[in-house]
Amino acid sequence: MKIIRIFCLLSLTIMLFNVSPISASAHSDTKPYPATNGKAVILMDAHSGRVLYEHNSHEQLPPASLTKIMTGLLVVENGDLEQRVTASAHAAATPESTIYLEPGEILTRMELLYAAMLPSANDACTALAENVAGDEAGFVAQMNKRAGELGLKNTHFANPHGLEAEGHYSSAYDLALLTKQALSYPLFAKVTATERKVIPWAAKDEDRILLNHNRLLYNYDGAIGVKTGYTRQAGNCVVGAAQRGDMVLIAVTMNSPTVYSDLQQMLDYGFEQYKMVTLGKVGEVSGTVNVLQGTAAKVKATLARNLSIAAADEEIPYLAYSFALKPTAAAPVEPGDILGTCRLYLKGEQIGSINMVADERIGIKHSWMETSALGKLATAVFTKWRLLLFGLILLLVIYLCRKRLEEALKRLILFLLPARIKEQHRRN
Repeated sequence: MKIIRIFCLLSLTIMLFNVSPISASAHSDTKPYPATNGKAVILMDAHSGRVLYEHNSHEQLPPASLTKIMTGLLVVENGDLEQRVTASAHAAATPESTIYLEPGEILTRMELLYAAMLPSANDACTALAENVAGDEAGFVAQMNKRAGELGLKNTHFANPHGLEAEGHYSSAYDLALLTKQALSYPLFAKVTATERKVIPWAAKDEDRILLNHNRLLYNYDGAIGVKTGYTRQAGNCVVGAAQRGDMVLIAVTMNSPTVYSDLQQMLDYGFEQYKMVTLGKVGEVSGTVNVLQGTAAKVKATLARNLSIAAADEEIPYLAYSFALKPTAAAPVEPGDILGTCRLYLKGEQIGSINMVADERIGIKHSWMETSALGKLATAVFTKWRLLLFGLILLLVIYLCRKRLEEALKRLILFLLPARIKEQHRRN
């Protein structure tokens, strides 16, 4: 009987193991997660910021030349890209990847931006930093301030180019978020998608030919950027972005022996598994914010861009959104001022957000004393009477305290007189 019981148990065990492959084959049509080798990787929807795939994405790592994404963002936001920049001796001496700037050489901000983003020229970054902020340290301070504004919690910069330095780090998530902001500027997107650019070279007979180091641009359908990086400590790092239809995806891999394979695996996964879903368009979704001391009591907060997000078909019924707006805004309010966010949710969990911005200008409400002719006259009269009243009070104080003032003046004269007499005798 024991032998029969053992045989039955073995048979049951074999049957249970045989069920597993059948169950797996039932889901064989589901694409597995992308195979990546980066120490930290992430795939993000560039429109909403939704994370579609990640591994160690918040780990602090050296970013190498991915640093230049922040440098490029600040240069674009500062504007005046045709401004002429004179390279300093310090900028020209910046080592490793360079365009061989000479001290005193003059290029425009735009030309230096191409040099920084395509062949990853460190000397161009230093020249831009000094031109925008006055010196390199001031520019680095601006980089860290902007990082804080963008919510980059695991990022700190020590230079504008990414050469190894103590306290210089970022994370895959932060770099994706930074790239999301940078790509919102068409000029930045245009520069990073450029494969070849020619700029002047004053010291030589020929021009400089700048070639983009990002091989994703040449090998992946729809690639639009963004930046490569390498140092011994950081390893190979790349931020890639690609667009197909209305979907733009950002992929980051840090410290990987297979950077481009990582990017292609993640981008393929994103484009195959997700599509853009629009829950509302600009002008259709809005809220209101109270305005303090404004010409209007409220201002309309509208979507900065369409309320769209990358989602799988089965997720669409579970998408929702809500507003998180400022309770008040102080006048003046300008069109485009950020008034809050529209948060996107999947099954109750926040997965992305879109900025809500003012759609009109609300000026400061001035009092009738400041704006009307009668008010201005009353203000002028009041000012004159105030001066007259001050004068009368001063005279009254002098009158009431005249005896004390006389006594004080006598003491001052007696104190100064001997010194004056001695000085007179000395001169004679």
